[in-house]
Amino acid sequence: GSWGRPESCPPGQRLVSFRLRVEAPRGLWDDTAANAMAAICSGGSVLEGRGGPQGTWGNWSLPCPPGAGVCGLRTRLEPPQRGGDDTGLNDVDLYCCS
Repeated sequence: GSWGRPESCPPGQRLVSFRLRVEAPRGLWDDTAANAMAAICSGGSVLEGRGGPQGTWGNWSLPCPPGAGVCGLRTRLEPPQRGGDDTGLNDVDLYCCS
């Protein structure tokens, strides 16, 4: 794939919540899994990556506590399927700190 353009919170703000657009498993068809991510900044601005159109937006994550923001992440990736349908990114956890 190709990288989208960078998205940033306004100066002095932090990411505090996010959601993913995910395509559900399609069986024998080509699965794509996570296709886009959106985030909310501490001042209320919404950032949205320009990912693929497939899938449905999930719920917003619980926001970071007041005064905190995202400071770390981990991702869940599907291992190579060796002849099966690979999806790549399947989920993201973001971690808050102050």
